Amino acid sequence: MVRDMGRKTRTVNRAKVKLDNSILRSVYNDIPEAYDRANRFISFYMDVRWRAELIVRALHHSKKPRRVLDVGAGRGELSYVLGKISPGPREIVMLDYAENMLETALVEGERVLASFEALPFREKCFDLVMSSFALHAADDVEVVVKEMKRVSGGVVAVIAMGKPEDSLRRLYLSVYLRFVMPYLAALMGAKTEDFKYIYYIYRRLPTNSFFREVMSRHLELKVYEERALRLFYFLVGEPKGD
Repeated sequence: MVRDMGRKTRTVNRAKVKLDNSILRSVYNDIPEAYDRANRFISFYMDVRWRAELIVRALHHSKKPRRVLDVGAGRGELSYVLGKISPGPREIVMLDYAENMLETALVEGERVLASFEALPFREKCFDLVMSSFALHAADDVEVVVKEMKRVSGGVVAVIAMGKPEDSLRRLYLSVYLRFVMPYLAALMGAKTEDFKYIYYIYRRLPTNSFFREVMSRHLELKVYEERALRLFYFLVGEPKGD
């Protein structure tokens, strides 16, 4: 059952944690066939590995999270990976703005229909607040980060699309996202129109230095990395005191 919470308009030391290949293999082996194609294409087929790495890094700083919020959860892909890597009793809350995504969630858990710019939860009520491939859709990413910080009593972990500072990389990625990726998707049986929106999201994004500055204002970053020609930023942090 999906709860509708209202339709409001929508460095750093690297943690020394190794992703065990047997864990990653288990995730790949059990991943459903209908896993999110868009994230696979834009991440150069690294989305599953990155999600698994994000979970491992987050668990390094939050050993046994009992209450977990998946922000912009989609079908709960990140929650699914968490369950494969760290099975056990916990409360999972998946929040998204798209009802059809939540209705077909991959995992059991509470599903909340709401904007990630106004999280309908009290302060510090989650041990782990996480998000993958979602924050770049925000109208104001700082508002979302402040909300994630507000409801986190432990760790915040994020993978999202950004934009490199280097103009040559930006040009290459623009060409890939606009002209190549939609037709790769078509070869896999998807509709090209369903993937063209990603280029328009990318085009309006600020560069990664902006995102790092925003994150650093609100989080004590434990991990910060840029990946895939700096198209994505990857971070784990703890909320700073006000």
